Amino acid sequence: MTRPLRILLVHERFPPDYAGGGEYVVLETARYLQAAGHAVTVLTAGDPAQTSFEGIATTRLPFSRLRFAFAWQQVAHAARGADIIQCFSYYSIYPAARAARQLGKPVVLCVLALFDRIWLDMRGALVGRVMRALERFLMRVPMTARIYLSDESLALAHANGLQQVGDQVLAPGITLSDYHAAEDKPFILFAGKLDVRKGIDTVLAAARSMPQVPFRLVGWGPRFAEIAAMCPPNVTLERFQDRLHLAMRLSQARIFLFPTMAETFGLVVAEAMASGCAIVSTSTLPFAGERIAGGDAKAACQAVRALWDDPARCAAAGKLNVERSRAYCWEQHVQQLAAVYRQAIDERP
Repeated sequence: MTRPLRILLVHERFPPDYAGGGEYVVLETARYLQAAGHAVTVLTAGDPAQTSFEGIATTRLPFSRLRFAFAWQQVAHAARGADIIQCFSYYSIYPAARAARQLGKPVVLCVLALFDRIWLDMRGALVGRVMRALERFLMRVPMTARIYLSDESLALAHANGLQQVGDQVLAPGITLSDYHAAEDKPFILFAGKLDVRKGIDTVLAAARSMPQVPFRLVGWGPRFAEIAAMCPPNVTLERFQDRLHLAMRLSQARIFLFPTMAETFGLVVAEAMASGCAIVSTSTLPFAGERIAGGDAKAACQAVRALWDDPARCAAAGKLNVERSRAYCWEQHVQQLAAVYRQAIDERP
């Protein structure tokens, strides 16, 4: 019988502290590794008094994210009894790698974000260049193995000369039991951070071009009040609450509009597929609907209009998407991940 592994997961955020889909990936990785019989501890920033979340043991450092990026001694202390360290981009890369080197343990990186030139759109020319340079620096930190969530993310890394031995793709999962299609699907939905990378301005342009069609936005971020003031009368904006609330909204949507500029995977697209939505997106996932180019508001408007005006086509796309969504399975992800761990342990210097 294969021995269970002792795994330390390192990320600067962990629920209930959320900033986006990355924390969900870390949480589900921990949850399903633990369900498979492995011993999992998460090292993160936060309140040290909180020592677990939903049955997952946590060690929280009272650090900012920036300070966490240099907490290699704390990582080394937490990893002494572990067989392997897994970190996630960005702020845990350096401390996890340095701690692993000190202890002689293997370290695996899961690439949650890789934006390259999109940093310039998100942060402007000056700060964007700094963030792009920092990203490239961190992506060059040596790892025993690196996990990418999609072929496109891996290709972007290699196109920028960031390849390393041990690079491979493991698609994440979704909790399929949380998603279903409602009978009545009365609106077009966007869900995500309300920023330029996610294409929120393209979504608003589409809503303005179809004033008789209801749109609903589920979002978060510092632009929330600004976006609320910009919404036309046919748009309902609500704050993201939790993933079950989002699953309810996805079940009610006829079309999921997601004109993102850059994604390492795009979990919400897979969730929309599982909810029976027709998809209009820049995503490279194999969805049924309309694929558009990033930043092309005119194409997005035309694609949404074409699907909305053809309910039969929408319904057929939704059914096909439900079938395709079954490929995204957390049990399969962690089974493959455990194999990566064992190979890294066996091959460590």
